[in-house]
Amino acid sequence: MPDTARGQTVIDFAIAMGVFLVAVAFVFTFIPSLTTPFVEGNQDRSVTADRVASHLAEGALGDPADPYVVDGACAEVFFDGSTSEDDIPDGCGYSGDSIHERVGVDGDRLHVNVTVEQVDPDATGDDRFRTVCTESLGGTVVHEGASTPSCGGAEFVVGDLPTDRDSIVVARRIVTIPGCEFDTGDGTCDATLKVRVW
Repeated sequence: MPDTARGQTVIDFAIAMGVFLVAVAFVFTFIPSLTTPFVEGNQDRSVTADRVASHLAEGALGDPADPYVVDGACAEVFFDGSTSEDDIPDGCGYSGDSIHERVGVDGDRLHVNVTVEQVDPDATGDDRFRTVCTESLGGTVVHEGASTPSCGGAEFVVGDLPTDRDSIVVARRIVTIPGCEFDTGDGTCDATLKVRVW
């Protein structure tokens, strides 16, 4: 047999390439997570919202040894956008002058909003959700609603305000707040820490 003889024909090559291309198309169609790092999506926002919510609930707004309990002094400074790092009380698990620095999020790439809400058992509809705030005198944690139309102190909401056009990812944690309006009999009440990222 001469040295120039080939064992592969054009039809063999075409079949092999066809099988290869079908396999590649199958992988990219049914396993989209392979392309996730290269496309725009909500996965990074979901991870960020969950990380920020866990960080705040598990110790940044209170004592890490007593997670999911909000310390009033830490929360009041955290939610006051005009405060600086020098105003943060000892024992709080955050630092920085802005909300983005305090939660560790790049403000040029992502927007963050943190809100603490209570549910008013006597209200209905959207009026049930009331933003937690502090009174101006005693520092008692209350919620802004019909009985407390004006906070007087720090309102527990900080960050950018989303618009209707934004795709928002939300993470929630249930936290305990000492000395709030709807207490459970032991001087504390439950509230929802809501982190929105877009």
